[in-house]
Amino acid sequence: MPANIEQFQLRFARLSRREKWMVAGTLILSLWGVWDTLFYQPLNKQQQLVIAEIGALQKQLAAQQQIAKQLEEAGRQDVNSDARQQLKQLQQAVNSLKQQLSEGGKRFVPAQSMATALRDMLKQHGNLKLLKLETLPASGFGNNDHEPIWVYRHAMVITLQGDYFSTLNYLKALEALPWRIHWDSIAYQVKDYPLAETRIQVYTLNFEQDLLGV
Repeated sequence: MPANIEQFQLRFARLSRREKWMVAGTLILSLWGVWDTLFYQPLNKQQQLVIAEIGALQKQLAAQQQIAKQLEEAGRQDVNSDARQQLKQLQQAVNSLKQQLSEGGKRFVPAQSMATALRDMLKQHGNLKLLKLETLPASGFGNNDHEPIWVYRHAMVITLQGDYFSTLNYLKALEALPWRIHWDSIAYQVKDYPLAETRIQVYTLNFEQDLLGV
């Protein structure tokens, strides 16, 4: 064991219980700050770019579908060839947007496979213990009451127990998956140092409203 680490442990052992909690709390806050700056913030920015891209495509698709519907209704009353050609071109554009959304959807884990993916990753991190896995109701992504739902948001809440670095490695492993699993929030609470409970709300996007497997 390096001499500086051994010396730190000896000094730490001499501290009172209150002082040990203060040192541990300071260390955890420092580690959390490093993780937030070097890992979470860049990843969150990347997530927002992907979400914005899919959201923009979804809005374009909804708008063009509405125009196509209007032209189709007008076509029943007017057999003008220009109107039919315009409708055909618009339908091709709609199909193209659907294809773009489909390609984007391949970057997200299938909804029914997300729980399995989360559990399988835990098997590779023996220092972590799964405490709870909750499924949240699916909801429409980026739509309002006046637009059809093209993309669904499937979310789960996973609660883990383990040390800081094991939790960090687990999150890095999730990011390295070929599918995209994003998270909304992370709550990290030390219970019995160095063990802590981490509550992570994750989600994926999908074109189906299938229930998540648990």
